[in-house]
Amino acid sequence: MRNFELSKKPTIYIVAMIMLIVSACQSPKEKVQIKINRFEQSLFSIPIDSIAASVPRLQQQYGELFDLYNLGVIRIGAFDDPQYPARLTEFLTDSYMHGAYRKVSEKYPDVMDLETDLSKAFSAYRKEFPERRIPSVYTLISGFNQSMITADTILAIALDKYLGPEEETYSLLGLANYQRHVMDRKYIVPDCMRAWICTEFQYNDSIDNALTNILYEGKIMYAVRRMLPDVPDSLMFGYTPQQVQWCENNTGQMWAFLVEKKMLYATDYMTINKLIAPAPFCSLFTRESPGRAAIWLGYQIIFSYMNHNNVSLEALLSDDDYQDILAKAKFKP
Repeated sequence: MRNFELSKKPTIYIVAMIMLIVSACQSPKEKVQIKINRFEQSLFSIPIDSIAASVPRLQQQYGELFDLYNLGVIRIGAFDDPQYPARLTEFLTDSYMHGAYRKVSEKYPDVMDLETDLSKAFSAYRKEFPERRIPSVYTLISGFNQSMITADTILAIALDKYLGPEEETYSLLGLANYQRHVMDRKYIVPDCMRAWICTEFQYNDSIDNALTNILYEGKIMYAVRRMLPDVPDSLMFGYTPQQVQWCENNTGQMWAFLVEKKMLYATDYMTINKLIAPAPFCSLFTRESPGRAAIWLGYQIIFSYMNHNNVSLEALLSDDDYQDILAKAKFKP
């Protein structure tokens, strides 16, 4: 009976086999599986009396990340410094750091949801940039410093910066509401993609003015949107829904203001900073505007540019001719 059924439906089985073969051939190129390495667990689980003896193992296991962490994140010196074990012991036994590790362990007993979402995002990244690197992903505790740490092949998430906006430590540190607002689990994946795309496509322009900064940031956010097509704008930009609505309602007014005041070609740091730096609101617009509101404007310009030009995402991110991008965007809000 089995042979008879096979012989009656050869086409179906041949097609199925072809589809399986094609799928198998495509998956290494298109599908990415992210496994997050819990560096903070390896570090804080070391018995206090075994720290010095554990350093060589940590260096061998984590390599470049271990060096980056010691020198650039918690800044306690190189692992081969004779004073290093004592400094690491002081860091690991510090009440704030130990408390941060306990809270991270409670908030993030597992990170399977992050692995799933990052795998999907980096699969989209690989389709767009098949020749570019996919980082090794880690979690760590930064001592409430950086949220994201990147290097050539490393993307590290500081989970102590994502404990939730109500975390009491953030208030004790004097962080403002707009800063605490984005220190939540739901912002991790958008922040990861933005950090990695910024690492791979760094800002580089001989003319450093407001326009070049706005359009560079707009390109990055456009790329993040392509990696995370289902993520709402509020999560991508770190805005409240009301702030997104304000941006949508005032895109034309923001653009007209910058043009009329001749701010697009401003080169002073203060003006550029007011337009693109995190803040409770953009002081050049209204108090209802979100901080970094000009980046929303850059994002809309890049959208218009991509709608009017047949350009790959790689070409867009590699293009530093921002005046040409603006001209070809035909932006008319």
